[in-house]
Amino acid sequence: MHSEETFWRILVRQCFQEQADRRRPPGEGSAAMVQMANFLLLQAAEQGASDLHIEPCEGALRFRLRIDGLLKVLAYRLPEELAPMLVSRLKVMAGMDIAKHQQPQDGGFVFREQGMDLDIRMSAMPVAGGEMLVLRLMNLQSSLLKLGELGFTAANEVKFRELIHRPSGLIIVCGPMNSGKSTTLYAALQELNQPDKNWLTLEDPIERHIEGINQIQLNPQAGLTYANGLKAILRQDAQGILLGEIRDEETAMMAVRIALTGHLLLTTLHTEDAVAAVFRLLEMGIPPYLLAATLSGVLAQRLVRRCVDQERELYQGRIALQELLVVDQQIREAILNGTSREKMDVLARQGGMISMWEDGKGKVSQGLTTLSEVGRGLYGNS
Repeated sequence: MHSEETFWRILVRQCFQEQADRRRPPGEGSAAMVQMANFLLLQAAEQGASDLHIEPCEGALRFRLRIDGLLKVLAYRLPEELAPMLVSRLKVMAGMDIAKHQQPQDGGFVFREQGMDLDIRMSAMPVAGGEMLVLRLMNLQSSLLKLGELGFTAANEVKFRELIHRPSGLIIVCGPMNSGKSTTLYAALQELNQPDKNWLTLEDPIERHIEGINQIQLNPQAGLTYANGLKAILRQDAQGILLGEIRDEETAMMAVRIALTGHLLLTTLHTEDAVAAVFRLLEMGIPPYLLAATLSGVLAQRLVRRCVDQERELYQGRIALQELLVVDQQIREAILNGTSREKMDVLARQGGMISMWEDGKGKVSQGLTTLSEVGRGLYGNS
């Protein structure tokens, strides 16, 4: 760590020297700033971070890494005089407009350095004091997880497999940001990827490419939105569709109608638990009779840190807590009858749904995590 801090100080000094040379384009032409950007990305990758945050803080740029779901502050800071150079350098790498500072931007790039192979998605946001950058890092060298590696209980794994192998219906994976929804859908997609089936995806962005699957990147500027993409997919002879996310009422209605026409549709939704997803779709204007006819199941999940030493509560990596709502006849009738959320939750438990809290307690008993970590992951308890 001492040598890294020394290297950082040298880079900062070199950047100040190069900043004085006004003949260089901002960021792109600075050799020291190129090294500094690469250094930060390598630090993030070597520490296993999923995200790198770069943000103005107290007259400097602060750097934070999200590791196993928690943010950690790096020891390095960058003087505010050099902040525009670093921001410009990263914007150039991500294909953004370096002249725009007062509006959000999104971009991405592949970073290959010292054996690392990362797909990086970057978001820029104007904030007080400058611009904040968040970089999502995905290791292209790591293999996609399979269903059996997602931490399902034996019973839930059997039920989820049965759901995704149905010929039609709507299956939803729900949870907040960074809860592993895409990982679960990709695992399902790998299992369903057979030469005799035509699977298409609509994604924004495409997180990983899967051989044999026709993956479509949204392009709203060209008119390719989730809703328009779903309409076009119906003419592509697809048996199965992976929809990256239900974001609005139009997309929700299209997804339900496609499931009603004999397609299997997998998608995600931002809700706190499985039963909440049912009511979220109803709030989005889906008629109860359509929802009852198409919804097959809802998987809700959260990620918590995996415990590697129970006595000292040391953690490394993450595991999923899950609850799986299989929509049976009782749940369908409850949707049709306008049953309250509390009553539907009771019916779901009677039908065999194990809550994420109960799933968490089971994983605590197996030594996979701790009760305090389950509480933090589900309820924010520290």
